[in-house]
Amino acid sequence: MSTPAPANRRRRASSTRSTGRQTTLLALMVVALTAGMLALAGTTPRDVGALVGRSAPVALEQRTFVCDAGLPGATVTRGSTSGGPERAPAGAAPFVIEVDRSRSATAYAGEQAGGGTWSAWQSCPEPQSRWWFLGASGAAVTHDTVLHVVNPRAGAAVIDVDVYGANGPVAAPALHGLTLDGGSAKTFDLARVAPAVGELAVRVLARRGLVTVAATDEFSPGQIGKEVREWLPPTALPARTVTITGLPAKPSGATLVLANPTDTEAIAKIAVVGTRGTFAPEGVEPVTVGPHAVATLPLRSVFDGTALALRITAERRITAGLRATDGGDIAYGSAVEPVRGSTTVAVPAARGGKRTLVLSSTGAAGQATVTGYDARGTQVLRKTVAVAAQTSVAVELTGKVAVLRIEAARPTMVAGVVGTGPAGVVSAAVGSSLRSIRLPVVRQGW
Repeated sequence: MSTPAPANRRRRASSTRSTGRQTTLLALMVVALTAGMLALAGTTPRDVGALVGRSAPVALEQRTFVCDAGLPGATVTRGSTSGGPERAPAGAAPFVIEVDRSRSATAYAGEQAGGGTWSAWQSCPEPQSRWWFLGASGAAVTHDTVLHVVNPRAGAAVIDVDVYGANGPVAAPALHGLTLDGGSAKTFDLARVAPAVGELAVRVLARRGLVTVAATDEFSPGQIGKEVREWLPPTALPARTVTITGLPAKPSGATLVLANPTDTEAIAKIAVVGTRGTFAPEGVEPVTVGPHAVATLPLRSVFDGTALALRITAERRITAGLRATDGGDIAYGSAVEPVRGSTTVAVPAARGGKRTLVLSSTGAAGQATVTGYDARGTQVLRKTVAVAAQTSVAVELTGKVAVLRIEAARPTMVAGVVGTGPAGVVSAAVGSSLRSIRLPVVRQGW
């Protein structure tokens, strides 16, 4: 057997290393070219710039409110406690309001609409990456929900829209991987893109960028006796405990809607946070919610005319909302995070009626300072409210109050506003002022 000469071995080794380097370089060029082409197409290759299941808070230099003008005759109230409110028609296109850092802590924006037989109100949303809506519908004839998605920023956003019903996910393949160019808006009529009968849950996930989402509801006259329109408010992200506020004191009808985004069924327990304490309502059994599905429960019996909130607990992550019927109008209560520090909100008008702020404990006792301002920005209310552990407290608002500022010493309570009058009922859960956002942590490179 012959043995190659040392010189021949060196030449072969050198040739092998050269070929390996060329192969590696060629492979990297192909991967880079593929990634570039996918980026131009608005997609992301798996594990390159992909979500890694975590998010991180990012402080905001300014705040952006987007009023969607999704209901006819909508009027926007915007401003800050230092400058006072300003009212203006929302117009036909999304109304984008930028607030600089000097006024962001006390800024607010809300919009209200009404048609004589109905009254609707919402806080104008701010850009975020995750949204949930409970109580939507894709039934064109009786109850239809339209999503208004806006990308108010310069860069493109990529979103997925998932729809869940009583039997699990609703087929809607055209709602994944949607690109919204900077400064653009899209609407999605669920009756067209995800037709389904019954209560639905909708999740909007921005996989790239941040978006605002508003949802408008339209009920046919045969559904509740007359035509009604309403904004369907977003609800809190799924958690093992959520608290629903912004509830009428004694509605003629109420339906709790629960959504389970996990792979395992969840058993949800309902408790009432009332003026005398927190208790399990008589005759209300735990509700089983299937994986990636929605469940409902009639709850009219728990409302007795006093201030309350609803606490939902489960061993799995869930989220919830409540639709109430009052005087032939529709109002929604939604799950909301506790007030942290301070928050400022424009409050809905209730001409000829009354409005009530409800503060509810999330467990421990707490205290809040409530300040009200009129349409000129003049302070007309200031009150310190003590909320005992596991209870709710009502604060009546005079007709002059147009803006509320709530300051909480500790994040131990949630807040909601309800207004009733001849034109109908309006309600709103009050969230904390957005001072930071959670952005998905992205894997950089390879």
